[in-house]
Amino acid sequence: MEASGKRYIWHPHAGDTMRVWHMSDWHWMAKGCAEADLRRDLQEIADDPNSFWLGGGDYCDFIGYHDGKRFDPDVVAEWVSVADLGRLGRLGFEQILGLARPVRHKCLGMLLGNHELKYAIATEQQDIHGQLCADLDVPNLAFSAFFDLVFCQTPSVKSPVLMREPPQSGRPPARPTVRVFAHHRAGYAQTPGGKLNKLIQFMQSFDADLYFVGHVHDRVARREPALVANADCTKICERQRLGMISGSYLKTYTQGSTSYGEQRGYRPTALGAAVARITPATGHIEAVI
Repeated sequence: MEASGKRYIWHPHAGDTMRVWHMSDWHWMAKGCAEADLRRDLQEIADDPNSFWLGGGDYCDFIGYHDGKRFDPDVVAEWVSVADLGRLGRLGFEQILGLARPVRHKCLGMLLGNHELKYAIATEQQDIHGQLCADLDVPNLAFSAFFDLVFCQTPSVKSPVLMREPPQSGRPPARPTVRVFAHHRAGYAQTPGGKLNKLIQFMQSFDADLYFVGHVHDRVARREPALVANADCTKICERQRLGMISGSYLKTYTQGSTSYGEQRGYRPTALGAAVARITPATGHIEAVI
């Protein structure tokens, strides 16, 4: 687990609203990967000055021929050659680098997913995720992490920009901060209640304002208010906390192919990212799913 420090988002206007995309479970190199949807969302992040993102893990399917229980050549993307299967890790991370590089300056960090972890252990390459983060120059969030989003209004920028330090302008003003907890997640819950219960457990066990989890290929949001007292302990206040499960870019059902999800009768995947819309001036956070 990582305590991953602060991310400073400099922005010019008091009324600015930011979008934070949780881009989880890409499953690149699988035949069922919704490649066009993933490219569209990454392009939208690139084009929108108010959008930032974090990677939620499982960027590649990473199920090679050495994995006798799970490997099925019928569900590998058609553009992956037989020779490519002999260098699956290198190919996968080259592909992810190519997809993520145009928006790396907007990246809040990248989590490690179970697909990368299992592949790295099996092939004795356990720093492969760390190398990906180093090549992109983005924070390595490991399997779970806390980090703070600090919003700094300053006239020195024309549009929002992600920085590693706050603006240096004399006495620093009060700056709205959102604490984020992110976890790739584990488990195999398929029912809506099972998925939601795990999200609530995270929200009960880790103190944050905004929670991002993935892995179960669904898009769900949950508010869990907490009662607190003001600074003088003279008034009861409500603190809003928002938890979000991100969808996936792996389709459960694909024409002409039978995935493991189809074999098990899983529900169709909720494709795409979960997005949090944050208004720093008011502290309001809302889910876009």
